[in-house]
Amino acid sequence: MQKFTFLSLLLLLTSGSYAQQILKGIVNDESGQALPGVTIVQKSTSNHTITDADGAFSLTVPSLPALLQISFVGYQSQEQTVTSATPLPLAIELKNTTLNEVVVVGYGTQKKRDLTGAISSITSKDIAETPAANFLANAQGRLAGVDIARSSGAPGSALTIRIRGNRSINASNNPLYVIDGIPTEVNINDFNPNDIESMEVLKDASSVAIYGSRGANGVILITTKKGKEGKAVISYDGYYGVKQAKTDLNLMDGDQFARYARISRGLSPDDASKDATFLSTVEVDNLKKGISNNWLDLILRDGAQQSHQISASGGSKNTTYYLSGSYFNEKGVLLKSDYTRYSVRANIETRLSERLRIGISATVSNDLTNAMANAPYNNALSFSPLVQPYDENGQFVAYPNPREGNSTNPLLELQPGQYADETKKYRVFANLFGEYKLAEGLTYRLNYGLDFSTSRQGTYNGTLAGSINTASVNNQQNFAYTLENILNFDRKFGVHSLNAVGLFSTQKNRFESSAINVRDIPVESSLFYDLGSAVEVTSKASSLTQWGLLSYMGRINYGYKDRYLLTLTGRADGSSRLSDGNKWAFFPSISAGWVISDEAFFKGGKTVSFLKLRVGYGEVGNTSISPYQTLGGLSRSTYAFGTEPGFGYGLSIIPNPDLTWEISRTLNVGVDFGFLNDRISGSLELYDTKTSDLLLSRLIPITSGYGSILQNIGATRNRGVELSLNGTILNRPSGFRWSANLNVFSNKEEIVELFNGRDDDVGNSWFIGQPINVFYSFQQAGIWQTNEADQAKATGQRPGDIKIADVNGRDAEGNLTKSPDGKINADDRTVLGSTVPSWSGGLTNRFNYKGFDFSFLVYARQGQMLRSDFHNLGGNQWQGRYNSLNFDYWTPNNPTNKMPLPYAASAPLYADAVRYFDGSFVKIRNITLGYTLPGSLLSKAGVSSLRVYATADNAFIFSPYKLVDPESASGIVGATVPMSSATYVFGLNLKF
Repeated sequence: MQKFTFLSLLLLLTSGSYAQQILKGIVNDESGQALPGVTIVQKSTSNHTITDADGAFSLTVPSLPALLQISFVGYQSQEQTVTSATPLPLAIELKNTTLNEVVVVGYGTQKKRDLTGAISSITSKDIAETPAANFLANAQGRLAGVDIARSSGAPGSALTIRIRGNRSINASNNPLYVIDGIPTEVNINDFNPNDIESMEVLKDASSVAIYGSRGANGVILITTKKGKEGKAVISYDGYYGVKQAKTDLNLMDGDQFARYARISRGLSPDDASKDATFLSTVEVDNLKKGISNNWLDLILRDGAQQSHQISASGGSKNTTYYLSGSYFNEKGVLLKSDYTRYSVRANIETRLSERLRIGISATVSNDLTNAMANAPYNNALSFSPLVQPYDENGQFVAYPNPREGNSTNPLLELQPGQYADETKKYRVFANLFGEYKLAEGLTYRLNYGLDFSTSRQGTYNGTLAGSINTASVNNQQNFAYTLENILNFDRKFGVHSLNAVGLFSTQKNRFESSAINVRDIPVESSLFYDLGSAVEVTSKASSLTQWGLLSYMGRINYGYKDRYLLTLTGRADGSSRLSDGNKWAFFPSISAGWVISDEAFFKGGKTVSFLKLRVGYGEVGNTSISPYQTLGGLSRSTYAFGTEPGFGYGLSIIPNPDLTWEISRTLNVGVDFGFLNDRISGSLELYDTKTSDLLLSRLIPITSGYGSILQNIGATRNRGVELSLNGTILNRPSGFRWSANLNVFSNKEEIVELFNGRDDDVGNSWFIGQPINVFYSFQQAGIWQTNEADQAKATGQRPGDIKIADVNGRDAEGNLTKSPDGKINADDRTVLGSTVPSWSGGLTNRFNYKGFDFSFLVYARQGQMLRSDFHNLGGNQWQGRYNSLNFDYWTPNNPTNKMPLPYAASAPLYADAVRYFDGSFVKIRNITLGYTLPGSLLSKAGVSSLRVYATADNAFIFSPYKLVDPESASGIVGATVPMSSATYVFGLNLKF
């Protein structure tokens, strides 16, 4: 183990024994290297200091004796009492905490060295390095086996997270979030990342079985910050920065558009003689004048992002507190898009007696999101560059191109009072608990958690384009509560250790919604706030959904000589979503660990300082379906009785009382290791998860009156490998320190069974042996060239058309051969790729030197496919009518193999084939440079620490796909997916 020592602590007496004392010293590790950034605190006070770049410190205490707390990242904190007024060198060892670090597990905590399941974790330090509204964005690239991808670049947009792949086809694949012990599946954007102390991810079934059916897709445990005994510590954390769109979208300018339009009509690109036959008069005039407009420049801007938080923490021997208030605001790169969040957090614990402890952990938040429609972005990419948005008097023109009378100005929705899409949300998330010590090692805990949220979405479309205005309001309210009774027994008996947990819990959820849509509001400035004045109500709806879960759980952790470890877990869940007879299921798990390095025969020495083998097996279930799915559903039908309507109801969903649980069974093998006195440590995981009895919609003959029925059919499988490494690479006497964290993982996701065993479902693009989400289409083999005119003609094409790969044929019996047959037809469609990466990972490097800190995170996602809707050539998009990106397209003088020759008469045959690209990327996800001012400069101002920093987030992307950021949870980028941005911020961390 590495050691941390005070080689010298000189006590300089300035007056009598009861006067102030100045304690000076130097902090080194066992090799004699100075350690900068070590925190020395006089216990139960706010009096503290930090070692400088040379490991030196100076701390003034009111009197002796003084109890000092010494802490440093990566080492176990210790306390030292200084009693003598005589110079006295003290030796204090702080052991490496990589393996002794305590991590949160389900309903308790464990040391890392005692874990038998697969768990990844990050701390508040990791989370703070990335400026983001969502703590999942902070965790991206830092957790092995956890794939986190952006759904879009819109402000406040959620991220998609998958833990070891997708298991279910129709049911949810989202993980369970457990915040301070209380589970939730509602949007986690409402929680301020600065309030989070740690984040643990339970990945294998032996870890998540304790959460039963709710942990089917993995569990993310969030622990928020709590107060510590001592005087109040007041902190301010804030930053402000700008956001710039990550785009290389090169639109055709006026001259390029005209050449493209001419070529599409078989004309020479330089022949302007017939422009007036396919361009409007204003376009022809502007072309002659050299007037060209880039619409994309008019709808984009430099966005902004800022965050400010003030917190206070501290407490006495019996009561501790952590209080915070925060403000976050993000303005998107698309005009009139923004997200704002206000949140307040309170964590308070108090000990009422030696046996009784109570507390509350609560967050209250208010979110406001203004979203912009897809139209400005989409229209800007296709609108003619030869027209202007305003007339000669500066007035807005709704239809600026006479040639396209139905195409509105791309800036329409950006005009004042024309468009609104505003969502306001309020949320209260709280956990109240009481814990009573029944006997030595035996406690009872009662948790009551509530999660209440209400939101209102209002939309409005105005009359600027000559249409009647429309508006809508959608109200949603969700109330959930969890009540848990927990018994915990934790004792050691000689070489034996035993921890047993028993749980009885109930969870209920109630969701209400109501919506109304209207048209023709007389006072347009009222937007969606006065729907009652509308001439017509076009639709109205309301709903109520309720579900509940009843659970019993037991877990035993047994250790012998801290070397042989065993965990047994069993949980029984009863779900109201299923029918009687199928509501209950039992989910068992078992895992074991063997600390090989503690064996007498092990001779690893300092080279291999720690080695542990883990094996686990468990089962979990999934019922993430509609609460009333087993009962069927009704829909209203309208009949005509003469001139009057008549209404009736008929079945719209076939009831299926036989629905039961999806079951996932996981085998996990892991190895934890440490080298060179744990200077390098990590873990290697191998796992195999099989999910059966999928809740799947099976297609049935339409003659039955229905299209499908939900049944337990099919199976999937996920297999993978994960590697995590942590290490201190350099730690020089000069104060230079370099540490790094690496994680790499690969998951193979595949469907192994569908409706009829091994048959593919081509209609839904589900294929045996392939991931759930794949791209199924024709494979482009280039463009037919002039010297291939005869071959192209044989396929009904001509030079300049898209060439398709011949990948499949049929034998005499009509069976597919998966070999070329010289024909291009529907059989040649093939699985081109999927949204699942071949591998993913991240590398974090941190450097410290004399108050300076520098870190960067490299994030890679390799092997996934991307569908680019910027390359959508269908629907008149490649016929010389609408503008487009300045593609490298085929002409007789430009024999490229990328994009086909445009034809005004028709869309390209097999147009879909050009949209698929390698979506792999490597990002410099985060770069941060900071400086911590010396304590000697701050003490006179009453400031204990001040750090200033600058961060570049998502600034550098390396990918074969160049147009926009290729990161996309859906695997699709285009004008309907708001583009992501790079963020550049400046901030400070201040403590009093």
